[in-house]
Amino acid sequence: MYDLIIRNARIADGLGSPLIDGDLAVKDGRVAAVGDVEGGGAVETVEANGDVLAPGVIDIHTHYDAQLTWDQTASPSPALGVTTIVIGNCGFGVAPAPAEHRDSILANLAEVEAMSLESLRAGIDTNYESFREYMSLLEQKGTYPNVAVLASHTVMRTAVMGDQGSRRNATQDEIDQMLVLFREAMDAGAIGLGSSSNENHRGADGIPIASRLSSDDEFRAFARVLSEYNHGVFMATFGEKHGIPFVEEICRISGKPSCYAPHFYHPHQPKRAVQIMDQAEDARRRGLPVFTQGSCQPLSLSFYLDRAYSLKTYSLWPDTEDHDELRNVFSDPGFRDEFREALTIFDSAHLFTGRWEWVSIAVAGLKKNADLEGRNIAEIASERGVDPLELFFDLALEEDFRTKYTFFMLNTEEEGVAEIIANDGTLISLSDAGAHNSMLCDAGYAMHLFGHWTRELGLFDLATAIRKVTHDPAEVYGIINRGQLTPGAWADMILFDPDVISITKMTQHFDLPANGERLLRQAPGLRGTWINGTRVFDGQNYLEVRAPGHILKEFSGVCPKLGMGKRQQQ
Repeated sequence: MYDLIIRNARIADGLGSPLIDGDLAVKDGRVAAVGDVEGGGAVETVEANGDVLAPGVIDIHTHYDAQLTWDQTASPSPALGVTTIVIGNCGFGVAPAPAEHRDSILANLAEVEAMSLESLRAGIDTNYESFREYMSLLEQKGTYPNVAVLASHTVMRTAVMGDQGSRRNATQDEIDQMLVLFREAMDAGAIGLGSSSNENHRGADGIPIASRLSSDDEFRAFARVLSEYNHGVFMATFGEKHGIPFVEEICRISGKPSCYAPHFYHPHQPKRAVQIMDQAEDARRRGLPVFTQGSCQPLSLSFYLDRAYSLKTYSLWPDTEDHDELRNVFSDPGFRDEFREALTIFDSAHLFTGRWEWVSIAVAGLKKNADLEGRNIAEIASERGVDPLELFFDLALEEDFRTKYTFFMLNTEEEGVAEIIANDGTLISLSDAGAHNSMLCDAGYAMHLFGHWTRELGLFDLATAIRKVTHDPAEVYGIINRGQLTPGAWADMILFDPDVISITKMTQHFDLPANGERLLRQAPGLRGTWINGTRVFDGQNYLEVRAPGHILKEFSGVCPKLGMGKRQQQ
């Protein structure tokens, strides 16, 4: 007797093989049979009616570290096809958290990942201190998705150095203390190390996040510790200071797969993405498993003018959220002229360069302006015969900072994006799920990949698209028996209609702790999500089940073969 049989599906194994028509049986959380499943019966039978049954998505770039302590479901990811998540990315986790530094860790996380500090404080369960205790807390609470946890460089630095971690280099003794914490995390089941030196990563009060103050030798010391283990992966969000050559060095020292993020197509630096891709590919040709994390979606951030996260990279932008102060600044013609001039000066840290057609009105603050929603600033300004910059400020002031703008920053040119994501060395990810909650919702990237890039544009066949967000990340990260539907593999699965699958526009909700705001999407065409054989989402709602996810602690140390030869042409 099987626990579950899904009949009459088009089955994708996740390995890139052609889809087959047939059935799939599940027993004790694992795939028991694939093909023509006869006899034995099942506790539950699901009729697929020819829809696609595929492995669940493995999202290697999320920030659910805090949310998982109050939300078992890791919403919205399983409702968007995700069955396994990796947290601790960029080095911004929540453990270890010594009591005397916990407030700083949360405040820095809130700023750098644009989370509501009020929601974090109201929601997080702080019944832990060490990394091992945090892992035990997640196991005790239970999770819907499977969870792998990266040890967090910035958090370990703060745990050792306090606020000084964001102000100076570490002494050798302090580095040694950090390495003790790193070993404790790896011994407790960490999948590897997450870090950042990206210039846009700022903590509370605008200070650099702690890992930005790390010397290259500090990074190398962490890599040497990683080399002591049979498993592990290194990921870092880098900018101008470090690039693929340094990732390659870390890879060589650690002997582990190493990932560069973020790999976007920059409209004002069109050659940058190709250079990153080619450098990583060259490293793999020489036997070094160097990969990048890219996105198949345009990167957009929604914001109110009093919390304009994406504009804080401009030094002249006011460092306050006080409305009276901001009204004085934004009403000043001198400030507007200075900002207009600043937009003309190239700086790689400035993602907005005055392309007003890329700034749209997501939510109008006054009912009389509701007809502006969905339209861009350039279009409205032209219609009214006014300067777009003046409109941008005037509208927000008129609506008392209740105007919500959406800024499309990167990955806006699909031809450039296509070349990046078609490369086998690019792991399609970068959802940032769990972070930037009021600004974006990119957790449905795989549904967008299947619908837009595969069905509508034909960049991939469906089997390849599925492979790229399931088995590929599992192989690189050493996630065992997931990302594939083969006998003996864990039954992490999604069932979807390939003719319908897509993602909706974002909608506004206030359902985080302390009534915190977030934006959500849905995935039309997704009929169900199963994790370790248990259905957790039925296409409309989460199901009230015993949390089936595993906190992953054991990983493969086999070097990935993905992309280690010549570039694969689609």
